[in-house]
Amino acid sequence: MGMSGNYFRTSESTVDDIRRGAVALSDFIYDKSQKENIVDIDNAWHAIHFTLTGNAYGGEDDNIFSRLVLSGNTLIEGDEEYSAMLISPEDVKALSAALLALKREDFRERFSMEEMLENEIYPVTEDDDEEDFFDYVWDAVEELKEFFEAAAQEGQAVIFYMM
Repeated sequence: MGMSGNYFRTSESTVDDIRRGAVALSDFIYDKSQKENIVDIDNAWHAIHFTLTGNAYGGEDDNIFSRLVLSGNTLIEGDEEYSAMLISPEDVKALSAALLALKREDFRERFSMEEMLENEIYPVTEDDDEEDFFDYVWDAVEELKEFFEAAAQEGQAVIFYMM
């Protein structure tokens, strides 16, 4: 089983309820009625983060993309099933704008399988075809563009979690 990256968009009041323990994140992510509020980018999360930040984990505070995957703003830690990071509505708006401005050619210029292998970026292996893997990762970026645009328009927060 791989480490699949997922995003859940929701209101700040729901985030507060999760923080207080009034509801569990799992109440939402396993609820079929929440399907439109969730996007699964499968195993592309680490390659996206590395390509956009140049770091395996973390990133520079002035790079909005450092908040896209492993934001450091922990919402849930040490849960049996997953950890979760919170992306504030303000960061969601900034990420949406940055993602919408991101062009395939620019992302391709930054994308390096060789550097990913050197930095042990999940799930890259030497057997992967670079163009196929690039297309797989870019498809996930395209999904994130749509997802973050919808969340920004609704003034929502986004929770990133891996399962």
